[in-house]
Amino acid sequence: MVKTATFQARSPIWAALSNILGPLSFLFVLIVILAIIERNQGFLSAENIKNVGEQTAVVAILAVGETAVIISAGIDLSVGSVLALAEVISAQCMVTYGLGRWSGLAISSFTGMACGLVNGLLTAFGQIPSFIVTLGMMGVAAGLAGVISHENNIYVMTPGLDIFSVRELLGSPTRNGIPYAILLMLLAAVIVHIVLTRTRWGRNLYAVGGSSEAARLSGISLKKMTVTVFALAGLLAGFAAMISMSRSSIAQPDAGRGYELDAIAATVIGGTSLFGGSGGIPGTIIGAFLMSIIHNGCDLKAVPPSWQQVIIGGVTVAAVLYDRYRRRS
Repeated sequence: MVKTATFQARSPIWAALSNILGPLSFLFVLIVILAIIERNQGFLSAENIKNVGEQTAVVAILAVGETAVIISAGIDLSVGSVLALAEVISAQCMVTYGLGRWSGLAISSFTGMACGLVNGLLTAFGQIPSFIVTLGMMGVAAGLAGVISHENNIYVMTPGLDIFSVRELLGSPTRNGIPYAILLMLLAAVIVHIVLTRTRWGRNLYAVGGSSEAARLSGISLKKMTVTVFALAGLLAGFAAMISMSRSSIAQPDAGRGYELDAIAATVIGGTSLFGGSGGIPGTIIGAFLMSIIHNGCDLKAVPPSWQQVIIGGVTVAAVLYDRYRRRS
């Protein structure tokens, strides 16, 4: 009896660890392999590691919001286009009205959250599947980004804008620091992880994803949960837009093209079930780094972008198959 009780007490912890052991092991093996075959290309150099981290930040933040949506048994296909729209609107406001970086961040985040609210309201009160709603928002946001920018890039010269990406904490001309993009990514991940695991809203979200009918019967408002989780995903998309724009000081109307697939892939690879009710932020961050390292390794080996998409797609399908096998067993 003592052994059984001990096992039962530890089983939730083991369940949480089992979701990330697979992608974490794969990530470790991939790093070792690339370090060996690409040692002449400087895979483990400080510059390349920082580059991987900066590339990961945008997709990881999008994936954090996507994780919350997928845990609720929904999906958001619009995060990439919402990022582009938020980027263009904030850039246009900063250029036209001379706004500072923090005002730009507020406008970008508000734009993303507004798009997320529309997704949530249509899904919850329109009784339309989130797949269809966010597919429509993907087209609307991408089109508006092109209309507002007149299909041209917007060059932003706002002082200090690079604090969201290329600037480094504790860095100097002779010493490498930690890019602020990575710190902002970790900040978003930690906050959402705490919300999911330490708040009533987070517990309700898992309950909705596990069984929406049981959650409704227990008094949880399904409409409220749907609206708020899509608003969160939109807010994070707007936040990620500032990091994306600040890397080059250019707002591009097609900046988020394909990011929605990368965000979903990072989420699924990280152990979050597409069927809802299980998953978490730590695995998503691992999945995002795994994808970035795959892209980085392919770039070092001069693999064409089209083949990189084939590889990422294959890894994503394998992750879904593994999830189905794990759920059955």
